[in-house]
Amino acid sequence: MIQHLTITNFALIDKVRVEFSPGLNVLTGETGAGKSILIGALGLVLGSKVESEVIRTGTEEASVTASLDAPRTEELLSWLEENGLTWPNDEALVLQRAIRHQKRSVSLASGQAVSRAQLEQLTGFLVDLHGQHEHQSLFSPDRHRKLLDQYAGLQSDLLEFGVRFQALSQAKKDWESLVSSETEREQDMFRLTQIVTEIEKVGTRPGEEDELKAERQRLDQHGKLTDSLLQLEQSLSDGRHGAISQVRFARQALGTIATIDERWGPEEQRLENALIEIEDICDTLHRYRLGLSFQPERLEEVNDRLAQVHAVDRKFGPGWESLQKTLSESRARLSLLENFASERERAEQEMNLQEKDLIQAAMVLSEKRQKAAKELEAAVQVALSDLGMPHAVFRIGFQRKLAETGKPVCTPSGLDQIEFLLSANAGESPRLLRETASGGELSRVMLALKTILSEADNIPILIFDEIDTGIGGEIGLALGKYLKRLSRSKQVLCVTHLASIASFADCQLRVEKSVEQGRTQTTVTAIEGKERVREVARMLSGNTATEAGLHHAEELIRRNSLQG
Repeated sequence: MIQHLTITNFALIDKVRVEFSPGLNVLTGETGAGKSILIGALGLVLGSKVESEVIRTGTEEASVTASLDAPRTEELLSWLEENGLTWPNDEALVLQRAIRHQKRSVSLASGQAVSRAQLEQLTGFLVDLHGQHEHQSLFSPDRHRKLLDQYAGLQSDLLEFGVRFQALSQAKKDWESLVSSETEREQDMFRLTQIVTEIEKVGTRPGEEDELKAERQRLDQHGKLTDSLLQLEQSLSDGRHGAISQVRFARQALGTIATIDERWGPEEQRLENALIEIEDICDTLHRYRLGLSFQPERLEEVNDRLAQVHAVDRKFGPGWESLQKTLSESRARLSLLENFASERERAEQEMNLQEKDLIQAAMVLSEKRQKAAKELEAAVQVALSDLGMPHAVFRIGFQRKLAETGKPVCTPSGLDQIEFLLSANAGESPRLLRETASGGELSRVMLALKTILSEADNIPILIFDEIDTGIGGEIGLALGKYLKRLSRSKQVLCVTHLASIASFADCQLRVEKSVEQGRTQTTVTAIEGKERVREVARMLSGNTATEAGLHHAEELIRRNSLQG
């Protein structure tokens, strides 16, 4: 249950703390007093999307905190674990949400940061909130299908079916791409053949461009390179002034020193090693110089090859890896087009096989829906009877969309087109709900569906905002009895204008609007005893001053309290 709710700077509310009780909680008050503001604040902390306009004028932030105590179901605990959240043992779940001007809202669950979507998912296990105009959603056949699927517990089946539907859609796209016009196919084949031929003709290899550039530089600078090599050889040579002669002389001198002072022995060895290295370098340079030759025709070949590499690189590169990717993809696409007939046949067979499997899965889905529909029809009729519609007949109609060929047409939700039908009066055939039901009848059908579905989902808290729209008199009394019975197993919060509903309350909260220090604000007060009698009398006749009105209200509360 929701234990208490704290609202700060929300719409006309400065700060309000509302204590709720188990059972049936009703919120009453004059029209425009702010009852729906309270529901809006509940929606905020439950994760609904709310605009920053609800922030009270002159303040920067609106916040709502709710404390909930509810069963820790396996499904809920599994969801918490998947989302990295915990629910402290033996503690209420504390939900907090704050919204600020031009900033993201902040949401917490027992001190743990959560996104708005996570908050909405989390509270979806605990609370079902029925808004003022939600019964109008019963005009939508798609809504009917979703309500039936929810009752039947087909969520996982629908997810699996959706994956199959997407796979079939992709198979159809693949097949359609293969059966594009023959002219386009020939144009593609010509273009791809040109690409493959050009890349293969040039036949580049990894690092070839860098090697060619290096070779061209050597050929361009052949004279300068040869001269520098000769000079270097002469400076390192064994001649009188060459480095080798000088180092050899130095080594001999250091050898003499080492015979006198052995500490210089290692340095003599270092000079010996240096001499060996210099001699080796000199030999290597000599062989390199002798191997050099300048061939003008080779320079021309290198330049021509570089031009070919650059051209193919500009068109299909850049880089060797990109060229190979383009070549591989072009070959694969060309092969596909060359084997067009067989590939098209294969794709068509794959598409037909997937379509057959999808239709079969849709038939299974439809069978489950039809079985659940019978159970839901019976449950709704019982609920409608309790809600003052004893002669109502509720039916769920099934149709299938067919192609011109008579073949069933699937959607991401299956083959079925589902629509609710209702006969509100004895002797009348059920007709489409959107064509026959009044506002009061729609409200009762939605209440019946909501309560039946919430029982199936084990949701412990139900909130109804003005479920009594279009209802009065004896029907209102029946609705009050129904809500009271429902509140024996769940906590029910209900905004109402009907005294016949308010008189069943375990806890009645009066919402009032007043002006203090030049500002309008909304307050919420739990009322009992004489205060409650006066409020119910106001709801009965708008007058709390007459003895008859007060007596009527007192009797109504007393009689309906016994219903609990």
